[in-house]
Formats: sequence, C-alpha cells, structure tokens
Amino acid sequence: MEVKINIHTIQYNEYGERNDIKVKATGTLYEKRDNTYVVYKEKEDGKETTTSIKIENDKVTIKRFGEINSTMAFKADQTINSNYATPQGMFIVETKTTNLNIKNEKNIIIDIDYNIEIIDMFKGRNKIKINIYQ
Repeated sequence: MEVKINIHTIQYNEYGERNDIKVKATGTLYEKRDNTYVVYKEKEDGKETTTSIKIENDKVTIKRFGEINSTMAFKADQTINSNYATPQGMFIVETKTTNLNIKNEKNIIIDIDYNIEIIDMFKGRNKIKINIYQ
C-alpha cells in the first residue's frame, strides 16, 4: 500500500545546539510476520538512499542503504550499538532510547527520544517523530 511519510528529527549536540531535519517522502507499507514495514527512497545531492522502517510492538529498526549504510534499533530503556558505514569509514554508534511511543492505528505515529554517541566523536540527543498515513 502506498503511504506518505513525514519525519521530523531534532538533534541536540553536547553544547545544546539544535538542528532540525524534515523529510517528506512517499513509500510502501506492508505487513510481514506480525510486523509492519515501510520502505521509501530519498535523494540528496543526486545520491539515492533507500530507508526501511520495521515497526514491532515495542521496537523500531531503521535501515538505510546507499551512500551511507546503517542500522539503528530503538527499544525503550535499552542501549544498542550499531555500525554506521560512510564513504569516510565505519563508525560505531551507540543509542540509548529513553522514550519510544508507537501508535499503530489508521495512521502510524512513532515518537523516539534517544541519546546518541558516535564513539570518540560525538555525543547528543535526538528526537524523531515519524508520521505515516495514506
């Protein structure tokens, strides 16, 4: 099923500086083994990235394929390490999810609040709001 996806990410670095990122896309939603998946493509600087969002009862996994390859998983009160591959090399990203709220009804609304650390490079806090609708 074709869906519209609005994603608003607010990033705070360790100095309290704020960065807002908004993405609007059209994608495909499907169900598989009691999980919901949403897949969409976005272009930036002429390079295409495919993003897959897996929605479980208590966990959200976001995978990106393209110039940057990453898998980030979010589960409330859990710290999860993942790899983040860029043209500059591989980084280990640690995410500690402080809040995860999934409302999977006619529209799907996901709120994720997490602390992020790219080992030895960056510390911050991100808030992501994902709205998926027809």
